[in-house]
Amino acid sequence: MKFQLGDTICADGELYQVIGRITYKNSDDSCKWDEYRLRAEKDNSEHWLSVDDVYKEYSIWEMIRVPDRSGYHWSDHGTEIVVSCEGDVDVERGDRAEFTEYEDETEELIISDEVWDDGTEHSKGYYLDEHEFWHVRSNPTYRAASSKASGNALIAVIVGLFFLIPVFGMIVGSINFTTTISKYLKKSEKYTYVTSITGNSDKSADVYQAPAGYTIDSTARDIISAIDGDTQYVQQDDAETDGAIAILTKKEYCVIYLSLEDNVLVQISDREYAYTTDDDLYHGTSRSHRYYRDFYYSTGYSSDSGTYSGKYTSPYSSYDGDYVEYSSSNTYSTYSNSVRQASVASRQSSGGGLSGGK
Repeated sequence: MKFQLGDTICADGELYQVIGRITYKNSDDSCKWDEYRLRAEKDNSEHWLSVDDVYKEYSIWEMIRVPDRSGYHWSDHGTEIVVSCEGDVDVERGDRAEFTEYEDETEELIISDEVWDDGTEHSKGYYLDEHEFWHVRSNPTYRAASSKASGNALIAVIVGLFFLIPVFGMIVGSINFTTTISKYLKKSEKYTYVTSITGNSDKSADVYQAPAGYTIDSTARDIISAIDGDTQYVQQDDAETDGAIAILTKKEYCVIYLSLEDNVLVQISDREYAYTTDDDLYHGTSRSHRYYRDFYYSTGYSSDSGTYSGKYTSPYSSYDGDYVEYSSSNTYSTYSNSVRQASVASRQSSGGGLSGGK
């Protein structure tokens, strides 16, 4: 069963528009399935429909922040590889993720964890029978019901849509799908990949060298601009000249620092790596090592503990380093805010558009 972009479908009694599609391949058996990104007609909420015609498994689900797996048991695990995609999705062909699925006691409800190179995403949903979703356009019952609408009702709908179009444009224009630091560094021709560091729980961090002539300051500003200022915390170690600059986003932890060879290096990892591993920075100074740990412990560890404590152990549970006093008015936080505001203003003035999101 295949759907096309723009199709209106009905799933479990609700109407959705297809705005994106990802076709995956399981690395274990090479079987493929489709996942469709949907927008609900009633409230514009985002959902995903998974269609696996090989194993006859179908499900609908939505993204969640912190899953509660109480009452759920492990059901499946593997590696999914993107073989094709189109529309409003934030993946490319060749991207891969490690997935783990859980089912409740009824084996009707499901929770899924996907570990991508730029972070972990969680979703919750339930299985559908094949007859519980279909193309609305090919459903004669739906067409017959529509044909009974009166002319006045149709005119009212058209007029309503006319007034809603500008409002919808403003909403769409305000949506911001920014890239991640990891993807920016990986795709940029300016930054040179140096190495990867494997930490605990099979998590890893990547290290890049900044372009020739870049300072710690210019590198930090370049990265902040690349992600449209979408930071949670960013601050420089002011204990020394050219101190390390740490950037914490919703998904990633990044540190920009001078190496022992006086090169500007950037270490980037997802927050799971930061939570599970407190290894030294690659070729960093003892001071940059200390700031790397202190900053994460002071800004990110507490919230990450609430997310990951049931899944991983963390060396920070007994950490006795210094606490970093964070100032929201520091130079780089102020710069980040200005970039973010400029990005929002630009999207509002241009009308915006949708561009991505797994």
